[in-house]
Amino acid sequence: MSKDEIERAQRFESEDEQRAAALRFAREVVESRGSPSDEAMEEVRNAGYTDEQLIEMVATVNLATFTNYMNDFMGTEVDLPVQEPTDGR
Repeated sequence: MSKDEIERAQRFESEDEQRAAALRFAREVVESRGSPSDEAMEEVRNAGYTDEQLIEMVATVNLATFTNYMNDFMGTEVDLPVQEPTDGR
């Protein structure tokens, strides 16, 4: 992905409509703490994603959240370049 597309993805946006639907769904999963609305589920399915892919998306959000919690708890030293946070909007 291009740098511009990565920056858009960090805001849960994409020029590709199918990818944009997946990103909006991922944001909904995060913001709803794992309980996305029926509308969010319908939108991402209408974009062409299968239930199996939705499970993978939720599992990916879960893994990232778990990893962040564990790194915070363990005081893991970050050895990657610092990225400025975005507000996700």
